[in-house]
Amino acid sequence: MPHIQLRQLDLTESIPFGFELIAAPAECADLINTFFVVTSDTASLAEMMPAYSAQMMVYIEGSSDLRPDAGEVFCSQPVTCTAPLLAATPFTLKGPVKIIGASLTPLGWHCLSGLAADEVNNCMVPSETILDAEEIAEMQGLAQECRRGSVPNERICDAMADAIGRRRGQINAEHARFVKAVTKWLSSTLNPPLEALYSEVGISVRSAQRLCKRYFGVSPSRLVKRYRAIRAAMFLANPNLSESMRSDILGIYFDQAHLIRDIRRYTGRTPTALKKTSLMQDTLDPDAHGQGAKILR
Repeated sequence: MPHIQLRQLDLTESIPFGFELIAAPAECADLINTFFVVTSDTASLAEMMPAYSAQMMVYIEGSSDLRPDAGEVFCSQPVTCTAPLLAATPFTLKGPVKIIGASLTPLGWHCLSGLAADEVNNCMVPSETILDAEEIAEMQGLAQECRRGSVPNERICDAMADAIGRRRGQINAEHARFVKAVTKWLSSTLNPPLEALYSEVGISVRSAQRLCKRYFGVSPSRLVKRYRAIRAAMFLANPNLSESMRSDILGIYFDQAHLIRDIRRYTGRTPTALKKTSLMQDTLDPDAHGQGAKILR
């Protein structure tokens, strides 16, 4: 698996962290956006996790917790499965920490867990309810070897890809075509019209809304709003994007207040804060977000 990038940066408070992307195999592109490696030597690093897709993570060392608005605290396991986040959510890394994870597509998460995104979201799901005991034991064993330096990061990525891929037969073919159509629609323009999706999928509006909620957690109208905000944040966190793209993104919003509100809701940051170095800022790299961010590459 080729390495896309490796950044070793310092936060304003001089807290070192590392964030690396490892490309998923082409045969898993419909299930896995990318693999990633997060490292930090600090004892505690509090951040806001944007409204990202589901993740499967293997903790080589350290731990984390997730604290959604409801007030419940979800604590990581050696092998952790995080359901889709529908809004920015506070989380804390407790280090020293090293995490090797997989960012899953909506189809990948449903394939792995069988859970509807509108029913289970903004939480960690006990890994033993999703993975076989043998799979968990294998990943825990690989984590121990990786900690000793005898197993490369890519070997753990392979194990996660295998766990997801062996469940591919559970995918409903019609649903897979629908998810593919939604993903294509989202990546067609910065603000795709709903009518284009409904005409493409060839099912009733009500059925399209139901399936969209099942796989993406929300209706198409709310989904495009979330993607629009994340894309705007990607631009503001990555100023090397072209000026024309900047104008297109900012032109989508009625005014600055709407831009600030949506970015805060879905990333936990104001536009100004996105320009500051942080772990969250690095995760906004378009390469980490699969086909949905293709238009920004």
